[in-house]
Amino acid sequence: MACLGKVCSRLCTRSHARALLGARQPYSFGPAWNSLVPTVTSPCAAHASQPERQQQQPSPASNAEDRPSSSAGASTSQAASDSNVVITLPTMLTLGRVAAIPVLIAAWYWNSPHSAAACTAVFALASLTDWLDGYLARKMKAFSAFGAFLDPVADKLMVAAVLVLLCTRPIAAGPLAGNDWLVPVCTLAIIGREITMSALREWAATAGPEARQAVAVNSWGKWKTASQMASLTLLLLVKDGGGGSGVEAAATAGVGLLLVASWLTVQSLAIYMRGLWRFMAAAK
Repeated sequence: MACLGKVCSRLCTRSHARALLGARQPYSFGPAWNSLVPTVTSPCAAHASQPERQQQQPSPASNAEDRPSSSAGASTSQAASDSNVVITLPTMLTLGRVAAIPVLIAAWYWNSPHSAAACTAVFALASLTDWLDGYLARKMKAFSAFGAFLDPVADKLMVAAVLVLLCTRPIAAGPLAGNDWLVPVCTLAIIGREITMSALREWAATAGPEARQAVAVNSWGKWKTASQMASLTLLLLVKDGGGGSGVEAAATAGVGLLLVASWLTVQSLAIYMRGLWRFMAAAK
């Protein structure tokens, strides 16, 4: 009997050792915990759970299909994080346009024959950054909410500053000679429109997406800004007056573009007002 007990004990020990060493499916590849802790199972239970494990394990094809969605989600998260960045290269250019306003004012009152050239150079470079910051933002995908807010504000500040300066010292050249009222009237139309649109956009921001869409920037506003900057560049060039066919031609072209800019300004305001009127009529 003692010998028989020893033989049974050895057989049980060997069976247990084979189960621990993985002779017959010693591991269960289900949950993550089972992948770390060995689970001793019987041969029948191991074979019975094998189809279930095959269903639980994802195939390489399904993993490959999941990868694009993961990368797309990462790209979306990256784009969202980039939009939260405050200072980017395009935003720095926009801030430089705002910082150029005091320099422009100083050049205007500079008692020098080079004052007109200095004013024109500062304003032309600032106008160039208006195109450059938008180009770099699209090229580098460096969009930011702060930059989108600051860009139109910088344009309005620059244009308003030059218009006020032109009103303080009338230009005696071309069509402006003897018509000192022309620039102030255009100034009132342009600045009045900008104040009105700022108030309307502030109201639309709290009135819902349809109201915001009614006052969204359109191509009229872009043409208006371009014509304003072109006309003011020419008028700054002849701010000191003088004779000569070149001065007369520049003054005439500047006045013509200023009138076009004023018309585009009023026309764009009328388009925005019609859109808001339709929105308010539909909301009743």
